[in-house]
Amino acid sequence: MKSKIEETRWSRKAFDGYSIRNQLNPDSEFLHVGPSTPCGEYLRRFWHPVAMSSQLDSGTPVAIQILGEDLVIFRDLGGQVGLLHRHCAHRRASLEFGRIEERGIRCCYHGWHFDVDGTILETPGEPEDSKIRHEICQGAYPVHEFQGLVFAYMGPPEEMTEFPFLDSMAIPDHDLLPYSIHSPNNWLQETENAIDPFHSVFLHGRISGPQFPGLEHFTELPVVVYRSHAEGILYSHARRTGDLLRLRFHDYLLPNLAQNGGMFQVMDKPKIFGRTSLTKWVVPLNDTNSRKFGWRHFNDKDEVLRQGSRADVGWETVDFYGQTAHRTHDERQRNPGDWDVWTSQGPMNVHKREYLGSTDKGVVMLRARLRKDIRAVANGKSVTRITGTPKNPFRTYGGDTVLSLPPVENDNQYIEDVMNSVMDVYEASEKCSISERIDFIKYEISLKYPDAV
Repeated sequence: MKSKIEETRWSRKAFDGYSIRNQLNPDSEFLHVGPSTPCGEYLRRFWHPVAMSSQLDSGTPVAIQILGEDLVIFRDLGGQVGLLHRHCAHRRASLEFGRIEERGIRCCYHGWHFDVDGTILETPGEPEDSKIRHEICQGAYPVHEFQGLVFAYMGPPEEMTEFPFLDSMAIPDHDLLPYSIHSPNNWLQETENAIDPFHSVFLHGRISGPQFPGLEHFTELPVVVYRSHAEGILYSHARRTGDLLRLRFHDYLLPNLAQNGGMFQVMDKPKIFGRTSLTKWVVPLNDTNSRKFGWRHFNDKDEVLRQGSRADVGWETVDFYGQTAHRTHDERQRNPGDWDVWTSQGPMNVHKREYLGSTDKGVVMLRARLRKDIRAVANGKSVTRITGTPKNPFRTYGGDTVLSLPPVENDNQYIEDVMNSVMDVYEASEKCSISERIDFIKYEISLKYPDAV
């Protein structure tokens, strides 16, 4: 039963702009990310990419902002990466203008010298017996560099986990190329795009025509199955073409990591457990700006159309349609892409202005999970985080499976049952070693659907 407020909200009439023109406040519990905010403290329990390795090649420090904090990142002459508070602990001059040393960085103002962990190595203007450098440190955060991205942990030191290693970071024959793209909007409205399979039907299919080669069947409404697990949400959307069922699996790992199916592929015959073409994080820079960091997975096994372009992957660019601002306004209006829809919601989308429907189940699930975990952290509780090492990576599912299964009566229910059955097999494969996993999945699916593969 709707409350009185909800009843009023849903009883809109034609030409009713006047009654809904007043400003409403954004949901601060989700959207504010600075220090000591509920969402900001929650996000600080996780590792996030904060820079591309290529940004550190100039030999000068780089000023960045992450989670509302002004920082400076650099690679010292010894090869170590430092992520420090931007303003010097002495007189607050910006270390953006500092001098990179063999070990750490030196402030240009009075020569204070900091190691990559914030330890003060030298205070040259102070007396020999000064205790300052033994009593204070410059603010600093731990970092981990991998495959062209630099990750940081910005939370309580006593709660830091090891850097979480995913199986998708080491798929055989996958070449990971890093990229990063800025969006002038809050992080949530961008990352929610990754858990909404229905937008593909309209934005990438029906409205402007198919935008992605190999995925022209996205014009059909899918059957969708969502499954919540400790680290996030796994979901699949399936479409039928004759006797073929095309199942596309997505990982959404809390708070902001997503992996989808393959790109530039042909899905005209059975295949089992194709892997992702994208691993991506949406990182809040502040309340009204976000930056996507990710890898494009280049491989010949899944991307058989070979239309991906390595040269178009990097800083502010990626090799598929509609992901950046770098098109004319006329082009963006006539054939809008993902970047255009999430930025056009404004710097901070006001959820109270939304009228959610049946296609928004994933968005509702994600917001509920985030709100639950944000409140858990605010109440001093721990939340589940991804764990994985190179020897025992965290198992992911993003990718595609195609099965030959003729339609039946009540076909949509049948498709849903098939997706759940395949999900069960995927989840059961977690007990296998990485090398054994694909054979296990193929075997179990062939037992369930012997004529499908």
